[in-house]
Amino acid sequence: MTDDAAPAARPAADPALARRVVVVAGGTGHVGGYVVRALLDAGARVVVPTRRPAGARGRGLPDHEHLVRVTVRDWEQPGEIAAALDDRGWVADAAVASLGGWWIGTPLVELDPLVWRQVLDDNLTAHFLAARALVPLVAAAGPDADPVHVALNGAAATEPMALSGPVSVAGAGQRMLLDVLRREEPGVRLHEVEVLAAVAGDDRNLDPVAEVGGTAVAAAVLGVLADPGSPAVAAVAGERA
Repeated sequence: MTDDAAPAARPAADPALARRVVVVAGGTGHVGGYVVRALLDAGARVVVPTRRPAGARGRGLPDHEHLVRVTVRDWEQPGEIAAALDDRGWVADAAVASLGGWWIGTPLVELDPLVWRQVLDDNLTAHFLAARALVPLVAAAGPDADPVHVALNGAAATEPMALSGPVSVAGAGQRMLLDVLRREEPGVRLHEVEVLAAVAGDDRNLDPVAEVGGTAVAAAVLGVLADPGSPAVAAVAGERA
């Protein structure tokens, strides 16, 4: 099992990331928190949209001069993000969507339609709304800024998961969402980080057969942000539990 609890030396700022302003949707969550902290360590400036009231802290997020939390009331019109950037004089050139989570329940033919809608909302519609808001935002930074949007996905996107059908359908839909965006938004790099195992310490994952450390997921995300030559899909494998 991967152990993320061991102390690690604080990394030096990464010149390729220190100039970045990154909006991390889902940055108050378990996996998103690793991404936020790694970005701050690399020297980036980070904006974390959240539904929590102003001043509320996410899971383990530090107080940091380069971290701004902003309450977003409606992701269909998330004007608070642009306002927060304007207040700091920052121009966002990168976005990360760490959204959704695992679900396990019943076979598809026995599934309550209300549950179906909720899982798809949490795992697919959330990515659509984030992309709808953030892809144009980072595109406005201009081509010299290398605008980029990175979405996290899971193994269920390509492997049918019995009793987790809505997650598999949502993951496959998320992959196609990015494929369509690549055709429609050629000025933005669009990437997927595919996490092939449960993330260690995330209590939403039920009976994982393998785990991957949150630091490994964050490292994959930062690698994509820093490297314009990154593949469209970068996989992060786990270790057998």
